[in-house]
Amino acid sequence: MCGIAGIISSTTFDAKNLKAMTDIIHHRGPDGEGYTLFNQKQIVLAGGDDTMPEAWINKNDYHPTCHISNVKGLYKLGLGHRRLSILDLSSDGLQPMCYENQRYWIVYNGEVYNFKEIRDELVLLGYHFHSKTDTEVILAAYSKWGIDCLNRFNGMWAFMIYDIEKNTVFFARDRFGIKPLYYWVSPENDFYFASEIKQFTVLPGWAPKVNGQRAYDYLVYSLTDHTEETLFDGVFQIPSGHYFFMAVDKIASIPGKKIATIQWYNLTYNKYKGSFENAALEFNKLFKSAVDLHLRSDVPIGSALSGGLDSSAIVCELNNVFHLRGVENMQKTFSSCATDEKYSEKKWIDIVVNYKTSVEAHYVYPSHEEVFDYISKLTWTHDEPYQSQSAFLGYQVFRLAAKNKVKVLLNGQGADEYLGGYGQFAIPRYSRMLKQLKLKGIFSDIKKSRNYKSVNYKNIWQNIFISTLPDKFRNWIGIHFGNSKINRSLIDTQILGATVSHPYDAIPVKYGSVPEVSRHLTFFSTLPRYLKWEDRNSMANSVEARVPFLDHRLVEFCFNLPDDYLEKNGETKRVLREGLKDILPEPIRNRKDKKGFMTPEERWVKLDCPDLFREKIKEAIESSNGIIKPDAVNYFEDIIAGKLPFDYTYWRIIQFGEWVKLFKIKI
Repeated sequence: MCGIAGIISSTTFDAKNLKAMTDIIHHRGPDGEGYTLFNQKQIVLAGGDDTMPEAWINKNDYHPTCHISNVKGLYKLGLGHRRLSILDLSSDGLQPMCYENQRYWIVYNGEVYNFKEIRDELVLLGYHFHSKTDTEVILAAYSKWGIDCLNRFNGMWAFMIYDIEKNTVFFARDRFGIKPLYYWVSPENDFYFASEIKQFTVLPGWAPKVNGQRAYDYLVYSLTDHTEETLFDGVFQIPSGHYFFMAVDKIASIPGKKIATIQWYNLTYNKYKGSFENAALEFNKLFKSAVDLHLRSDVPIGSALSGGLDSSAIVCELNNVFHLRGVENMQKTFSSCATDEKYSEKKWIDIVVNYKTSVEAHYVYPSHEEVFDYISKLTWTHDEPYQSQSAFLGYQVFRLAAKNKVKVLLNGQGADEYLGGYGQFAIPRYSRMLKQLKLKGIFSDIKKSRNYKSVNYKNIWQNIFISTLPDKFRNWIGIHFGNSKINRSLIDTQILGATVSHPYDAIPVKYGSVPEVSRHLTFFSTLPRYLKWEDRNSMANSVEARVPFLDHRLVEFCFNLPDDYLEKNGETKRVLREGLKDILPEPIRNRKDKKGFMTPEERWVKLDCPDLFREKIKEAIESSNGIIKPDAVNYFEDIIAGKLPFDYTYWRIIQFGEWVKLFKIKI
């Protein structure tokens, strides 16, 4: 797990620019740094102050021979790396790494968990390995299988491979976009890529300007990361499950400064034919295999525990694995709690901690004062404004892990999107039943769902009707009714440079069936946002976050299950509840609510410190240069008075103002 940087110049560049791009992400890799620079005559291998002492005397093909501050001259292509040592802690794990007599070079961020199996296969094919890293396995796999190597990897990754012999570059991102990969083309047509957007802020020609349409999507619809674009105009991300391959000489002439990526992965639907009982058994098998793979590490591993089904399952399974392996050290868990019982998950967390587990539990209790202590730091950490205090809580959990010297944290991120953890599958399931004229089944299902949640029949039938409409009509309703209409009245779209439209008009989204909703949530809606939070929060604290529920074998299996194996009669995640009954304590397995890491945000806003939030609203109006209208104050007062339902629009306004100010965004 690391941070990467790279420059492909239309002419030449100075090495100090590459060093600046890695210095600013020291947090992503405090255990080492490395640089490789190329021009027509030579390859320069450099290190820095954080390079391992052993690396300077280790005579392999990629060890540093000079300090980056002493590198002179101008170069055509450069790779930079910051290392967080997780596998093969020796200097053999140094990056940039090469293979086949310095033909292939890589900078890589992530983990390929099945690297041992791939390495064994490649050894039988005659390949040799110098290190015990997954990085070298990626290079050898690319040498053998080319772009098709991606389909063999199980894990999370963002990497760039440079082939000196063919003078080509290959960028790739993992199936679900767990690890980030951004790029920016300067006014001089120099191509830069990085793990975080802030790495571009230190470069010549950088002049940050707001991307009006994506800022509109954020402020009005609470959406980010649903397209290749970012809130920074001209900064793009390679989408999840995509790659990019091109000759180096052609990069300087990229039309519109945006590369044409190619999708290598998508979820395809092929309905599972087995029984529910067999599906539960298969889920159990796949889940345990996923957790086992995610335990491959040369440093201690802990868990983030929220008290919900997903994180609890991981903690309980880890406990079983550690007992079988004879691990004597107690598993460390890290949780965010609230002093107000209404918002606290501690009673559920304690059930897991005390359930046949050897757990050393750690807790953090974030306060409203800390929200404003950390607002600038977190805005800088996340590069773009975030949507709610859940991101703040996640940061505190990883910070707690770092304080306790835990370098890898497993958590339950990702399961909700394909298991329907928040009840997202009920309406598309009813819509399918309606098309099949199963009215009696719908009424029965809705009635039984009252055992799990309150039921508003009017809203349910209204949503069923809307779900049957063509996409453009459904989007039209989203524009002209509900919260979006109120939110839009708080911003000046003309100053922002945005058109009044629905975000889903710009992406290939369908929402009429459970698989379509699952694909939408996984690739275009909630998961991309949460994974970005996960990456920034963990890496800001030099901790690696792992997400076993996003093992692609598990996701693909659940994606193809019949609708009612996932949700029925108001019970969500049915196949998980049944499949993991040998792991989970019964009170957790039968939980009927859904919270996760919660903040008492409404209480903070309405009771504890409304003046603090009110002042931040006013600051956002001032710093936004007219984008946020003065009416935002009246909107906030209506929230306080209970005249409008509480939502997180107020925080997006505050965050947007903070982001504009902190990154000196031009409007």
